[in-house]
Amino acid sequence: MVAAANARVMASHAGGMSLIPPPGVSTFGMPGPYVFDAASARRVPAVARAIQLYAGLCKQLPLDAVRTNGDVVEPTPRLLTQPDPYRGESWFVQVNVEDYLLLGNAISYVTSRGFDGWPLTVEWLPASWVYIQWQPWQEQSVRYFYIGQELDPANVIHVRRGADRQYPVRGIGVVEEFLSSLDRMAMQEEYERGALEGGAVPSVAVITPSATITQTVADDAASAWNTKFAGPQRAPVFLPNGTQVIPLGWSPSDTQLTEARRLSLLDVANMFNLDGYWLGSPNSSMTYKTAAPQYQQILRTSLEPVMVDFEDAWSDAWLPRGTRVQFRRRLLLREDLATAMQAAQLGYSAGFVTDTEARELVGLPQDADGEFKTPAPAPAVDASPQPPAQAQDTGSEADDGEQPAP
Repeated sequence: MVAAANARVMASHAGGMSLIPPPGVSTFGMPGPYVFDAASARRVPAVARAIQLYAGLCKQLPLDAVRTNGDVVEPTPRLLTQPDPYRGESWFVQVNVEDYLLLGNAISYVTSRGFDGWPLTVEWLPASWVYIQWQPWQEQSVRYFYIGQELDPANVIHVRRGADRQYPVRGIGVVEEFLSSLDRMAMQEEYERGALEGGAVPSVAVITPSATITQTVADDAASAWNTKFAGPQRAPVFLPNGTQVIPLGWSPSDTQLTEARRLSLLDVANMFNLDGYWLGSPNSSMTYKTAAPQYQQILRTSLEPVMVDFEDAWSDAWLPRGTRVQFRRRLLLREDLATAMQAAQLGYSAGFVTDTEARELVGLPQDADGEFKTPAPAPAVDASPQPPAQAQDTGSEADDGEQPAP
């Protein structure tokens, strides 16, 4: 709410609009009962799982500089291995992907450049702290502000998730797009919590053999029961003949809360363009699939659209023309060792791959020249018995076979 208020104040003074538009432009940032912004949406377990899945898979893939002909630049530029000199590359990718999904905008800022003008270091800026002003009649007049300080637009790297049709210079996050559905899930969780905490369901029902019983007698019996069993103890109890003791319990399935939670998992999966399998939603069709097809599916349908947006924006801002940033996707598609060796053997036997490519598929190490090492065979050990060593004669014999004179 503070960020939204600052955005409205800045927009009113500068005559523009903020990255987070004020109420009336869209529902993003509007206060709700439980979910009203990206920070509160992350408290929904399924949303947190979806964010960790996207960011966790992307941060595991190193960044490569690839030329237009497909050759990978070696060695990898320092900017791609550690964009921020004070933080790791995996962390940098993670926070940008999180902002991209939750807020619809991932923003970083160039902090230093080389002699050739290309960036040397960049810094991630929280999207909720960055505000943008734009005049519709001047398409290139975009101004960025970070905590009230104007940024140089030439150093701003802005990755957008789609576009706001009413304010096209900003992207649309998942929270803004599905705010009402996320708020419903949070209210269902709060209702279930209240039902569990204040359901007032008695632990046991005692049916007396007497047809009529006064309220005073019933209250005294309940008080005596609580006094006797109000603790971690198992004391004996003596009841009149015919008395029935029935344990009671509250089951969430009786009020369909369990089914509602399952459907909520599927709703969140649809919001984030994921298969329900990844969020724990029941899905029998994924039971007998191996890991590689599942990773291939999530790469093509879910991760690929996100990574392409980052690759396009970072390539344009980080590297010279003819070279682009690219995630190393093949790490997600790597099979287990036995399957990889079988595929490499079949490909080499059929002539589709070379010896070097087959070794790369298996993951054999490289030497300093870039060639894959061939493991040297262990020296053979001769296990045959050796003849006993003969003693050497240090003396000398005469040519005629006679002993030498003392």
